[in-house]
Amino acid sequence: MVLSSDNKRLVILDTNILIYSASKPFNLESEMRRMGFSSVAVPSFVLDELSSIGRSFNKRGKFARLALQIAQHFDTIGAAVEGADVDEKILRLAKEMGCAVATADAALRRRLASEGIRVLLLKDRMIIDPSG
Repeated sequence: MVLSSDNKRLVILDTNILIYSASKPFNLESEMRRMGFSSVAVPSFVLDELSSIGRSFNKRGKFARLALQIAQHFDTIGAAVEGADVDEKILRLAKEMGCAVATADAALRRRLASEGIRVLLLKDRMIIDPSG
């Protein structure tokens, strides 16, 4: 499951940030590199969630399908992680791997921060690190 020996330079993308990057285009990869991350990955369960959302023919479904195309540019973590929902799985995976998470989901951001996991979020189509 480990992508590199230095997981402090690894960031996991969640469903929400991928959909956001499809709906309000910006270069997610260059933003992660600007923040100092050498590896960007998407867990397989996030891809599954995007596929599920993408089955809808509404606006969110359209953006989920675009987000799947964006996600193909990043490494995939084929992780079998226990959890009641995708957010819990992301939290457990990030904790286990000792890496950061990029999200546009406020509730997930709070959960991750309360567990001491580094969180990156969006502000004006830029990735920021609220912890400094």
